[in-house]
Amino acid sequence: MNARQRAILILIGVMSVWGSTFVVTKDLVGDLPPMTLAFARVAIGFALLLPFAWPRYRAMLAAGQAVPWKAVFLMAFIGVTFYYGVFNLSLLYTSASQGALVQSSIPAVTALVAIVWLRESAAPARLLGIALSVIGVLVVLSGSQAGGAAPWPALGNVLMFAGVLAWGIYTSMARRLGAIDATLLTAGMMGVGGLLLLPFVVFELAGRPWPSLAFDDWLRLIFLGAGASGLGYLLYNLALQDVDASQAGVFANLIPVVGVLSGVVLLNEPLPVQAVLGGLIVMAGVWITTTAQPS
Repeated sequence: MNARQRAILILIGVMSVWGSTFVVTKDLVGDLPPMTLAFARVAIGFALLLPFAWPRYRAMLAAGQAVPWKAVFLMAFIGVTFYYGVFNLSLLYTSASQGALVQSSIPAVTALVAIVWLRESAAPARLLGIALSVIGVLVVLSGSQAGGAAPWPALGNVLMFAGVLAWGIYTSMARRLGAIDATLLTAGMMGVGGLLLLPFVVFELAGRPWPSLAFDDWLRLIFLGAGASGLGYLLYNLALQDVDASQAGVFANLIPVVGVLSGVVLLNEPLPVQAVLGGLIVMAGVWITTTAQPS
């Protein structure tokens, strides 16, 4: 097996793990408040990344390079504190499968942010793909039906889309810091993002008993923190050494597929016709966006 084949297998595994986080988070968010769950996940991921990031940080300082802490702080707030917070909060109100469909618009929304903010090329086909993805999300929202695992799906899906916008902004900011080691940057953002989450944790837990987790819940939490956040980022960065970022982006389409299938199969979540139709429109838009040639 050559390096490229190994990278492809890694990407398939990582995207499958990230796709399963919708179901795992849906199971946990009833036992842990959303911001507390976000903090625990980020803290575990940071603890796993720190041994890898610390030597790189010292080497960076020894070379006389400064860490752009202002940019890291802003990225941590947008891509960690806000993103994980609204992700968890949204799954209190919507189903894992509908949330996954809304999140499938991330590549197109990220392209839109890059066009508006970074002045990247805006070929007509790319604009069409972005428009289709947004229309698809609106179709998903129109098909939101309350009941069961989705007590207030319209609110949950709107919150999930707010996270999509935040991730698009975060990704555009990360492109401007491409010269910084990715593992070091990720660990720094998780550390700062965790600190920014602490006030919300104090507010959530004030006046209520400390959450009591069963053994299975601890396994889910470790999976989210160490597997999806810590190890997932490390393996993703490793794969990017052997495949282009644009090629890696294609594999991100596995995330909503795994998210929807796991929600329907494992949680027996109903999937409205409008949600399926909207999801297909979103994925068509994403495919057009990611395959369109620059203008």
